[in-house]
Amino acid sequence: MDEKYLRFGVGLDISKSTFDASFGVILTSNQYKVIRTKKFKNTPAGVKAFLVWLEQNRAKNKLEKTDFKILMEVTGVYHESVLYSLYRNGYQACLELGARVKHYLNAIGQKSKNDKKDSIGINRMACELSPKLWKPICENILNIRSLLRHRKGLVKSKTRLENQLHANRYSEVKDPEVEKSLKKLIEQLKKEIKRIEIRAAQLSKSDADFHRKVLQITKSVFGLGFISVLTVISETNGFQEFRNRKQLESYAGLDIVENSSGVFSGKTKISKKGNANIRTVLYMSVLTIVRSKTKPYYNLYSRLMERNGGISKKANIAVQRKLLLIIYTLWKKDEAFDINHYENLKEVVPA
Repeated sequence: MDEKYLRFGVGLDISKSTFDASFGVILTSNQYKVIRTKKFKNTPAGVKAFLVWLEQNRAKNKLEKTDFKILMEVTGVYHESVLYSLYRNGYQACLELGARVKHYLNAIGQKSKNDKKDSIGINRMACELSPKLWKPICENILNIRSLLRHRKGLVKSKTRLENQLHANRYSEVKDPEVEKSLKKLIEQLKKEIKRIEIRAAQLSKSDADFHRKVLQITKSVFGLGFISVLTVISETNGFQEFRNRKQLESYAGLDIVENSSGVFSGKTKISKKGNANIRTVLYMSVLTIVRSKTKPYYNLYSRLMERNGGISKKANIAVQRKLLLIIYTLWKKDEAFDINHYENLKEVVPA
């Protein structure tokens, strides 16, 4: 007697030029079964062909679009055209971090690796784990995020050229044309960085309430600049998908990872498996706080430096986490930072 189908799912393994799709099911015996697999080109025509194939399988199995989820892993930008097309056509699209997909495939004993097998493994993950639905970021926030990520790249290039200029000045043999060229490039980058910052501010101002909340945090939390706050908000989509602080810490890669078992006690560190753009702006904010000795965060930094034997990295990370959670709390509550309230909380719950 044929078993009945219990849960359906689709898995996608996406690369730059192609993607593999697997349509599968969980049987009433809780066994996983592959129904269909197919490879498509990662082009507008290929995505259109995939939607036709998906619709055919949906109709054949008499399913509604809400009866199954389509899972893919984050692949930089290569997954975006498929993801947005699925969303626009009413399908339940889901995104998962590559590290979690890898751990899942290892857990089910999938040792071999190719595009087809990976899509089947991701399909099984979609069927068994019921992943969270993806929702698109607000277009305005998405544009701000894109601008600030570009700004980060420009700043990195400027720093590299400034280091080259410094090295050239102290070199035994140097050509004045090299210094002239480096100075010219650095000035061009400074102008471009400023232009990007102005454009990001303009986009922020286009949403009056959004801009008001960003300024409210920037003006009340000393040590945090406008660009830093705007980066955190744009990278988290205004914290819409976060239900608690632990989720936010994990997303930013500031969650604590322990390494101990029995009598063995290894080093405790942050995971760094998260959004590096958030960590970068918070790191720079902490450096500003340390240089200016801005209270109350410098007090926390000094206390942790003393506790950890002068290890600045641990103290910096702790203040990064504190700043991130303060931004999160103030944004959610739509409040300005109140130092008196902060000090009272510190007395009840020592840092």
